[in-house]
Amino acid sequence: MSSGSISIETYDAVGITLIVISSAVVAVRCFVNYQTSRHRLGLEDYFSILGLVFLIATFAVNDVITRILTGPVQSIDLVELQKIAVVIIILVQGTLWFTKAPILLLYIKIFGINRWLRYVSWLTLGGAATVYIAGLIYTLVNCPIDPSKANFVAYQSCAHSNTLTGVISGFVSVVVDAIMFILPIPIILELKLERSKKIGLAVTFFWGILGIVASTVSLYYKWEALGGDATHFIVPIMCFTLEAIIAVIVGCAPAMKGFWSLYISKSSSVKGSQASSYKYRQSSSRSKSARQLDHSLGWEGSDEHINVGRVIVTTDFSMQTLSRESGTGK
Repeated sequence: MSSGSISIETYDAVGITLIVISSAVVAVRCFVNYQTSRHRLGLEDYFSILGLVFLIATFAVNDVITRILTGPVQSIDLVELQKIAVVIIILVQGTLWFTKAPILLLYIKIFGINRWLRYVSWLTLGGAATVYIAGLIYTLVNCPIDPSKANFVAYQSCAHSNTLTGVISGFVSVVVDAIMFILPIPIILELKLERSKKIGLAVTFFWGILGIVASTVSLYYKWEALGGDATHFIVPIMCFTLEAIIAVIVGCAPAMKGFWSLYISKSSSVKGSQASSYKYRQSSSRSKSARQLDHSLGWEGSDEHINVGRVIVTTDFSMQTLSRESGTGK
């Protein structure tokens, strides 16, 4: 079976790189929130960690599946494949919910004073969880892992159930992404923000658009697979991975901004002030040393001292002019 236009090597390279970045982002999120929340993490932080764990596990199992399906047909073990199908549907549903739940919980935390937004957020969380759990149960029922029932017909039924669940979950995922993108816009438009904060929000919303695009492309290929065209199966897997990673990054955006403000920007200002203080101390020290030298040589108040002072404060341009005048005089 062909994997389509994306090779397994490309999938691995891109996926591993983005997962490492996501892991760093989640680590920064937990560090900042732990430091600023009386040394404890919130519910959304734990969900973000769980989302990352599900994402890593899903990526690893998907990699196993792609290698099995692109290998020799005679080497495929139907029992093993059905077991993997059960595992992957559990991981996919968990990844979809736990990577996006922190964003909606963040909305509730920040904009919870708006009752309508709080209700919509909780309904979205509950509705998505209900659909994902229902799809999981449907797939488990149609994917028996009993070796005595492991035949090609049973595998086809399992694969169809898995793909159908993927299509339904993918559609719900697109709807959830759209809700998360639109939900805070009415409130944000009413706020008077500085330009830097507007730029930060614009970047966050840009990532949100990328997430919607990734989930939509993934849904398209899942729909094609449901119709019998599974030649590009690695493309929806790649898009699913991108979708989950983008959700993780967007959910951690406020913590990243806090990390920048608390540690990077603050550190730069402290270094700048320390450098200015150091230069001032050096200047004061040099002035004091010069005064002591003048006093010891008896130059203080003399014409020689005044001329030395003029040379010290002369600019490069004045020095060049003086040199040309001296040359003309000669």
